[in-house]
Amino acid sequence: EALTYDGTKWTTARSLYWSANPCDFYAFYPYQPTINSIEDFNFTIHKNQDGEGYEASDLLYAFTPKVSKSESGVLLQFGHIMSKVVVKVIKGDKFEGDIPDDIVTHIYNTATSCKVNWAKGSVEKDPLSRKETITMKKISNELFEAVVVPQNLEKKTPIIEITMGGIAYLLDYSLSFRAGCKHLINLTLNTSPDQEKIEISIDPGVDEWN
Repeated sequence: EALTYDGTKWTTARSLYWSANPCDFYAFYPYQPTINSIEDFNFTIHKNQDGEGYEASDLLYAFTPKVSKSESGVLLQFGHIMSKVVVKVIKGDKFEGDIPDDIVTHIYNTATSCKVNWAKGSVEKDPLSRKETITMKKISNELFEAVVVPQNLEKKTPIIEITMGGIAYLLDYSLSFRAGCKHLINLTLNTSPDQEKIEISIDPGVDEWN
């Protein structure tokens, strides 16, 4: 059932009636009009997340079991079941000037399709998913974010690309994106962006995505 929030209360498209028995409540966002399978639902994140594609890719899930009929509402505690990647660009001691306004960050060779189990609130990478390039959401010249399907990315292929000043810089690194986690990647740049070569050092970290 689709529920809509108007800033004060939630409403449904039609009247819903409580069962005489306790009910299990499952909820997720964004709303999906058609559920082809409860245990094997197909979902694809957006490749261009520098806009509405970011929020549309972020699956939120809640489960509250065995709720008996009452006058009060049902408490649903939502959590993220995808992975979040945050890239923080840091100017090193040998970086001269400001980071250009045209800076763009991509995540390469990433599976964008997954299988969602709504009964368990779990997600797994679709083994048949194509490897795609994700354009990260630009928060500022120094901060970028993206939602990715939980998966392992191997060092043998380029993973992160930074483009600025008309020059692209590729970074190889092994990363494991975990469900419900926020992965912070600090990229320290040295030498000016107008030079053909730039030194990039990476410092990854993992936190719970609240």
